Amino acid sequence: MEFFFFAMCLVVVIYFVFHLRRKPSERLHSIDVIIPAFNEAPCLEQSVRNLLLNPYVQRVICVNDGSTDGTADVLVRLLADCGDRLVVVHQPNTGKGGALMNGLKHVTAAQVFLTDADTYVAPDSNGLGYLLAEIERGADAVGGIPSSNLRGAGLLPNIRATVKFPMIAIKRTFQQLLGGAPFIISGACGMFKTEVLRTHGFSDRTKVEDLDLTWTLVANGYKVRQVNRCVVYPQECSRPGEEWKRWRRWIVGYAVCMRLHRRLLLTRFGVMSILPMMLVVLYGVVSYSIVWSASVITHGAMYGVALALFPLLWMLVVSMLGLISAIHHRRFWLIPLAPLSIIYVLLSYSIWIIHGIKGLLTGREPVRDKPTRYSHVVG
Repeated sequence: MEFFFFAMCLVVVIYFVFHLRRKPSERLHSIDVIIPAFNEAPCLEQSVRNLLLNPYVQRVICVNDGSTDGTADVLVRLLADCGDRLVVVHQPNTGKGGALMNGLKHVTAAQVFLTDADTYVAPDSNGLGYLLAEIERGADAVGGIPSSNLRGAGLLPNIRATVKFPMIAIKRTFQQLLGGAPFIISGACGMFKTEVLRTHGFSDRTKVEDLDLTWTLVANGYKVRQVNRCVVYPQECSRPGEEWKRWRRWIVGYAVCMRLHRRLLLTRFGVMSILPMMLVVLYGVVSYSIVWSASVITHGAMYGVALALFPLLWMLVVSMLGLISAIHHRRFWLIPLAPLSIIYVLLSYSIWIIHGIKGLLTGREPVRDKPTRYSHVVG
């Protein structure tokens, strides 16, 4: 398993170097943006203003999905300042998929960028230009990297950030190379041809509408691509309970999507992009059980568990990932925090055992969670 991981890293590095000469698109002010907003008052205003300052953005369409906080008041204030470059849509609560499709009715650009109200998109970044350039090369849908916004963040988001950025780049690039498309185009960072979204849009049949749509596009023969030079920064959960609920939604949604898209499972995309995500968990649960048992028997409970949790090779791998993240975020304390990312491995394994298998068998999902938003994080 470790050899395979290092081989993945090597392939991704070669792929990245090979594509370094690619340039962002020169078509400025050619993208419409849709932001669905449900109770996003603390962070919405700055996110909208950042997008309107981005040179690739033509208009921002914000859909107030039946918010009960001050979201509507924020949008009234923004409309007065931003004029016709901001389109505001108010609707009763339908869910994220319904809000996105309602916003799509107001899109006039040939391509549309979808993001979340809590996500920081740098106003001076050319990341959207790299997504647009991939569309110009023939892609129908393109995903970037949803990294982590660490401004004012607590310990848990920093632990999450130690491996998130490099692991997304490695996994989705490798999935594209072997499976023909990345596992998902994240709802925080995705660009689509407008006509494609109008043909195969979002639904609220799952709580992971971005995953459902990605697999639908792949199943219908569309060209789905990953671009690692577009990075955005959504807020992370700071509370363990909220993080559990968010990962539960992702994992159970993944399981339910496997039921909905079962005809994809034995295709190239299914074998190389969909199934490995679950098989790695199954392998991890079995191997951890064996290693932990042997380690406890040999070294005793406390020392044995510590050795099983933090083997030397694990420390080496996550420290390398932590170094990449530390350089990316310019926060070098991420390096010593990196071994603690084992928390997220154990979190995903636990949720798969408790909720994921049940979701796979029944097709049922929990109620959608709503993490706490922080105004000081979106800068």
